[in-house]
Amino acid sequence: MSAACSDTPVTLLPREVRLVVERILLLTTVPHGLIPAVRDVVLYSAAAGLGGLPLLRRRFGDLRMAETVAPSITEPAPGHLVVDARGGHAWVVLPMILDALGAATALEGAATAEVTNLRDPEELRTASAYAPREGLSVQVTGGAGDAAGTFILRAAPSTAGDAVLDRALREGVVVEPALWWDLHHLSNTALSTDTPESRRHAGPVIVEADGRITGRTDHDDDTDLSLLTSAKPESANAH
Repeated sequence: MSAACSDTPVTLLPREVRLVVERILLLTTVPHGLIPAVRDVVLYSAAAGLGGLPLLRRRFGDLRMAETVAPSITEPAPGHLVVDARGGHAWVVLPMILDALGAATALEGAATAEVTNLRDPEELRTASAYAPREGLSVQVTGGAGDAAGTFILRAAPSTAGDAVLDRALREGVVVEPALWWDLHHLSNTALSTDTPESRRHAGPVIVEADGRITGRTDHDDDTDLSLLTSAKPESANAH
């Protein structure tokens, strides 16, 4: 991991952001089938300079307790979608909106979604950064100045490259070190407690207490499995 204990901003690779965000989402009520898509929305939000990782930390308590309700998506006219997010978070609802826009655009050549009733609605602007990976160009308008609280997403086909991810791969995602380590430690709480028993069942094989291996037949493998069957040293426990 490229993070270091310092006061200077930390530059993260997309894979590092994805790993930690996915673990954190496993601690929330986001349905497990949606987690990969929501994880990537958070990555794109961070890479595009929107709410990103600071917002994830602020909203973690809400996401952990909130009931996930599917949005209502209707199409009163061809290519015209009306989305009632029913109080869902923009990150959770956005993948479903983009799926619906993609289907409508494929049939009609272009599509529009009117979106209301969601938390952190400004994060819908992540759609413009995320859409190229879906073969779309999405323009987002609306917001605080709209008395009805409606955001409009206008979608059209696009062959443009994924500029946001390309930039993140070249330049990384910058975050303050204190926030990053806070998120990193929070994400570790999604993991099993490190014990000899948990180590023996992590990975593609099961290692019994007596060292017998279940699940692998390649006898030429010279892997040292002693770590999996021994207790942690006292110095490690003290650390």
